Amino acid sequence: MVGYHGFEDGILKLKQVTRCDHHAIQCYIIGVISGAVPRRFLIVVHALVNFCYLAQAPIFTDHSLDRLTNALQLFHDNKDTVMQAGVQDTWEIPKLKLLQSVVSNIQCSGPVIQWSADTTKHAHIQEVKVPAQLSNNQNYYDQIAHYLDCSDKCFHFDVATYFETCHEGNPSEDDDDLEEEHDIELDFNNCSLCDHMNLPHLPLNYFVIANALACDSIPNAPKPHRTFSNITTTFHLVTKPSLCMTIDDAAILFKLPDLHPVIGEFLQCAQNHLNHPVSGVTSQDLHYPLPFDHIQIWYKIHIQQFLYHKAQDIDALQTLRVLPPSGDHPHGIYDMVILSPGPDSDWPQQGIEGHVVAQLRLIFCLLDTDYFTTYVQCFDVIMQLGNSGNVHPITGMHLLRRAMKSSAERLGSVVPISHICSPIHLIPKFDKEAHSHLTRESSCEFSNDFWLNNYWSKELYHTLSPLRL
Repeated sequence: MVGYHGFEDGILKLKQVTRCDHHAIQCYIIGVISGAVPRRFLIVVHALVNFCYLAQAPIFTDHSLDRLTNALQLFHDNKDTVMQAGVQDTWEIPKLKLLQSVVSNIQCSGPVIQWSADTTKHAHIQEVKVPAQLSNNQNYYDQIAHYLDCSDKCFHFDVATYFETCHEGNPSEDDDDLEEEHDIELDFNNCSLCDHMNLPHLPLNYFVIANALACDSIPNAPKPHRTFSNITTTFHLVTKPSLCMTIDDAAILFKLPDLHPVIGEFLQCAQNHLNHPVSGVTSQDLHYPLPFDHIQIWYKIHIQQFLYHKAQDIDALQTLRVLPPSGDHPHGIYDMVILSPGPDSDWPQQGIEGHVVAQLRLIFCLLDTDYFTTYVQCFDVIMQLGNSGNVHPITGMHLLRRAMKSSAERLGSVVPISHICSPIHLIPKFDKEAHSHLTRESSCEFSNDFWLNNYWSKELYHTLSPLRL
């Protein structure tokens, strides 16, 4: 999972700001500047970012268009505070004027995102920039035109040979020998022209793989199966674990002193067919005897979900990392997730309501069992009086605090991996000024208060929005 985007010299010294830089700043700016700028200044930035995210939705309703209009109006109502702060001298900016026509254009022509330039930009890279890198930088236009001409001829040749093969209907004797050698069934009647063309890459559907494994349609697959799913999410672990060690050694490596008793607590709940609550309260003794003393550990887990607006389509695969402290990462890398209290969840329909925010600290499998589990440390949502959904009224984000025991230790529990609903991203609450000793690697480890970053991705934004579409 992607973490922070680093600007070594700060963002004020950026000279050639690309779309990627704008995107990175947009994902973090509200959480980072909250507390450091006046209230109305933050409202201006918040409104403009909301407008950008709402305008890029693939589906619109009357309600979502009203939200889009209100976001732009909120920006105009408070933009004078930016000029008063001396940040902006004038609002005579052509792109800002174009925002006035976004809602009317959506009503007439449909979602703006369908007019994305990503396709033509990708074509320009593949057909112009990549070939240009292979040239001698002489007669640029002639060489690109010659390359496109050759590429077009090769494409038509491939199409012609494909149709000729289909017309013959049967493979040749050489093809028969090749088929017997590799034990491949060649079905020429079901071949498609699309198989011979360069089409956009579609993500591999791990839901289909998980379903096939659950139905024992892949008899030679290693057990316990490394690919499995719940209602909304599929999980995939590589066959070979990253480590295999004793529980005590794992507790030392990952700095989890209560790992032994919380595993015992989890096993007791599993044997009684009870959902293990993410409470951190353990009734087991520190040296409670377990039926095993070794565990298999993974540093990564891949997850896949359905899209928020198109529930029948799958999203790209995402990776969650859980790395122990090392020379390259002295504080380790521990990604954040949304957890459901049980195996069944209504995520993402109800957003964060009824779910738990947690940090993955260990991904492991109990030897000689089919329990794929994770040790997590939890966060509490700080109540926001008078605001539905406990959302902060200015930032539009949930404010979180690390859950602690009475002994001032972090609250942790072991839960099945299948309880993970979604990866998320947290931004430390820096207030007016961040501590000078905090770095990109250490800020999450040494902070206690965090913003649940709605703006990390478009999918997460629409899921956690207090007024969902």
